Amino acid sequence: MEYVDQAVAILREGFANANNPKGLLIALAATVFMQSWKQWFPVAFGAVLIHIAIDTLAPVLAGGTGNLRLPPLTETTFWTQSGVLFVGYLIIIAVFFLIKSMIFRKSAAAH
Repeated sequence: MEYVDQAVAILREGFANANNPKGLLIALAATVFMQSWKQWFPVAFGAVLIHIAIDTLAPVLAGGTGNLRLPPLTETTFWTQSGVLFVGYLIIIAVFFLIKSMIFRKSAAAH
């Protein structure tokens, strides 16, 4: 039961981390390029990379005064947060792709 609770906590945290305007726009763009469920994991992985790149470049692009720094690749918390973010993108992209599939299936059946 403890493992189930941990899994649910990771799902909630991942969804909460990606469920913001930036995350939803990244997930929506990723869903537009996704053609089948086979691409689900790679597309979610790409969304995480884009999310991290935006977080890294935002201070530099905002005012031009920030220093460009690489993400803390050697810290465990970075990888934990990235994994949780990956789970969040998996959830959101799955929902978006399911909606996309239903809409295009209905519109194709109408013609």
